[in-house]
Amino acid sequence: MSDYKLRLKFIFFFILSLFGILFVRVVYLTYFNQNIINLKGSKTIQRGTIFDRRGIELAISRESGTVGIDPSNIYDPELTGQELSSILEIPAAKLQQSIQEKQNYFLLKREIDLIKAEKIRALSLPGVRVEKEYKRIYPQGALASSLIGFTGFDDDKALSGLETLYNLELITTTDADSVKGNNLHLTIDSIIQYRLEKSLQKAFLETKSKRGIGIIMDVESGKILAMASFPNFDPNHFQDFPVESHSNWGIRHVFEPGSTMKIFIALMLLNEGAILPGERFHCPGFIEIGKTVIRCTDNHGHLNLDEILQYSCNVGIIKAASKVNETTFSRYMDQFKFGQRTNFSLHEAKGYLPPISKWNKSTPYFLSIGQGVSVTPIQLITAASAVVNGGILFEPSVVSKITNSYGELVHEFHPKQELIGIKKGAADKTLLAMGKAVSQGTGKKAYLENYFIAGKTGTAQKAKAGLGYQEGLFTASFLGFFPADKPKYAGLIVFDEPGGESHTGGGIAAPVFREVVESIIPIVERSEKALVVELNHLPIKEFRVDPNIMPNLSGFTATESISVLKKLKGTYSMEGSGYVNEQDPPPGTRLTFESNIRLKLGSQSN
Repeated sequence: MSDYKLRLKFIFFFILSLFGILFVRVVYLTYFNQNIINLKGSKTIQRGTIFDRRGIELAISRESGTVGIDPSNIYDPELTGQELSSILEIPAAKLQQSIQEKQNYFLLKREIDLIKAEKIRALSLPGVRVEKEYKRIYPQGALASSLIGFTGFDDDKALSGLETLYNLELITTTDADSVKGNNLHLTIDSIIQYRLEKSLQKAFLETKSKRGIGIIMDVESGKILAMASFPNFDPNHFQDFPVESHSNWGIRHVFEPGSTMKIFIALMLLNEGAILPGERFHCPGFIEIGKTVIRCTDNHGHLNLDEILQYSCNVGIIKAASKVNETTFSRYMDQFKFGQRTNFSLHEAKGYLPPISKWNKSTPYFLSIGQGVSVTPIQLITAASAVVNGGILFEPSVVSKITNSYGELVHEFHPKQELIGIKKGAADKTLLAMGKAVSQGTGKKAYLENYFIAGKTGTAQKAKAGLGYQEGLFTASFLGFFPADKPKYAGLIVFDEPGGESHTGGGIAAPVFREVVESIIPIVERSEKALVVELNHLPIKEFRVDPNIMPNLSGFTATESISVLKKLKGTYSMEGSGYVNEQDPPPGTRLTFESNIRLKLGSQSN
């Protein structure tokens, strides 16, 4: 019996000690951990800004007001309703009804501008509270909306896109004195993004497609210069758009690549030396694989590898692919990471590549024409970039660096890469063949007379689960590279279930690619050195100030201003970036601990 009691005591004290450890941990996190304190509700954090690579603001947070009502402290609901009505533009009767019907504290209206907030605060109405909050604004509207995402009415509640992926970074402050989170600097170029969206949207509407997707990537780094999805939405009014439009289909849409897969098969054959120079393959217009008949658009006769890509010949590529064994074929598919996420985002789809253990004799033949394998747009353009850049598979990226509220570098992202062993001769020959596909073959509508483009069209019939391939349902795509003599950029245009007269990649996707490239040539051909900004960590200057008197901060940088403001009485806030243009209160004003100092920063005036 004594042993039994001893065990009970041991268990009791063990559980008690666990609760003690848990209690100490909670107290530490709640009251002593500075990082957690910064994120607590007692301190309102202004969400960091999202910039494109030119420094154009894509997402900013501005101070706004929220009006709250405590009905238990309101003695005259009718008067309160009348006073608030004209400012909030809500009928007085409706306000009075809301106050009388509710018993507990509630938010009456959120994200009102500061002028209205100050007017209400000046009324000093019993039971009416005006609280400070931040409103997320997207100055460019729908531009890159599916990529950037959006926040809810609470500035710190990210709901989609990069806002969600980098939520913690955007609401993390540099130190206890700062009230603004870190900033994201993207690789996106707003001008290229705009021109991609303009051309893509026009074709999306004309073709009555279910979805339209476009991506422009730097093949030498994996950096995304533009990424667009349609239907899209305006994140300033996200609640007015269907949920379908909120998704970034560049990383979520899964489709069979069709004939764009022939690029990778051609490269594999050349890289392995599996076919003889000039070797030809006969196409009678069809080929039987078991009980399945695969057809070509024409009886192509005898074709070499260049002509197979040029005319997108299914029979030719299947016969050529038979020269490579299953193990080698599978190895190349794995090296290009088909069926694997690219690590671009936690939210991206995986695609599908059957494991070699599930292959049968016909699997390589179907894979050669882009059937039985599914990809996302980001997977396809990432793998294709490695074909033309010498066999370097970069992880695609869209964030270049993170800076703090003082403009200092917090973290810089460097391209992650992996060599996949592609011979230069094989890559050059594949690129040459894709150049012919544009100048003479199925991609002719992507052709520009004075600018070399290489690429491959794709038209894939869509399948439905349990029903097989469906008549009239297609995915049309064009995968291109420019300039073709030495590609610097890759682009992908995809239309899901186009409903117009044309449904082929060459018919509807290739013209969009040409239009986009033609419109951005002046941008991409310029030297990009001017876009690179060195973030030097300069020592902070020391200033002697009287803490009781407001100094003249005009022309000061954000960092210099902070070093002065920390020595003054009162609280302070800053808006914008660059140099101090406006300050409140003016120089010479006597300060108290209740003083509220506001600075506005912008470009330096001459």
